[in-house]
Amino acid sequence: MKGFHKAAILDTSVLIVLYHLNLLEYLKFFYNTIRIPREVEKEFLTKNKSHKERSNRFLFLSNFYKENKSWFIPCNEYNSDDVRIYSTQKGIDAGEAEVFAQNQALGNNHEILLDERQARKLAKSKNIQHHGVLYILAILDIKFKICDYYKVVEKVKIEMKTHFSDDIVNKVYDNVKNY
Repeated sequence: MKGFHKAAILDTSVLIVLYHLNLLEYLKFFYNTIRIPREVEKEFLTKNKSHKERSNRFLFLSNFYKENKSWFIPCNEYNSDDVRIYSTQKGIDAGEAEVFAQNQALGNNHEILLDERQARKLAKSKNIQHHGVLYILAILDIKFKICDYYKVVEKVKIEMKTHFSDDIVNKVYDNVKNY
């Protein structure tokens, strides 16, 4: 499909939202490979204080890897020095640093999926193809009719207390629709 990448590296924020919405499996419709750095796994498994939710996430991720091993792949092919360098960038956490280092180790030919403002600025400054969860949700609505973009975005805003402005929500939808 025009405009889609064959491979992507997933950051924690996008992973958590797609997990929460039960939409993670649909990434296979537009990526041949999704890579998950170890630190992203760790953040996904520990970013909730509830023991029950951490256990649910662990079981989900373990099963998801098994059931989707042809395209959903854990990774650690990056240089730890690169991770440390990316970690020194303002506003870049350990998961994002590994996402950038993994992309670099693989020849900078993956799209990275992340939402944090500083990480997106860094990706843009390095000319790295990147998108966020709103882009994914718009694709799932417009191209595949899997969800209602505005309803799931509202659900994310309420249940996960995210701060997407209405202008950004509309702009992303319009950009995907007109692509």
